[in-house]
Amino acid sequence: MIRLIACLCVLTALTVAPGASAQNEPFRVTNRAAVPATALHVSRSGQPWGANLLRDPLPPGSFFALRPGEGAGCRFDIRLVLQNGQELVQRDADVCAQRTIDLGGGPAVAPPVGALPQVGGGDRLLPNIAPAPR
Repeated sequence: MIRLIACLCVLTALTVAPGASAQNEPFRVTNRAAVPATALHVSRSGQPWGANLLRDPLPPGSFFALRPGEGAGCRFDIRLVLQNGQELVQRDADVCAQRTIDLGGGPAVAPPVGALPQVGGGDRLLPNIAPAPR
């Protein structure tokens, strides 16, 4: 009887653990566009975009690896901003089920006409500012 209970506990742990640990496993966002990306934003689905995660441009065909924080879940919104201003967005991506998110390769969404340039990763909009006096 004790062995049966022990076996059931092990089987339960094996079926529950992969889903829980999958939430903290790294995933990749790959730039499949023909131009470099200058900004990458990842947020929990439905939340505002976070800060730019890229320090340097992400060349075409390259990827950026991320590891979600503890308890962050599996569903994220992902935005890749290209050097030409186009944005590639995937909403509600399940990064536990799909460890590689490819953005690009199809038509990208152009920014709206008259939009302010997004500098510093798209999270800070800067108006026209005169150069500093010398």
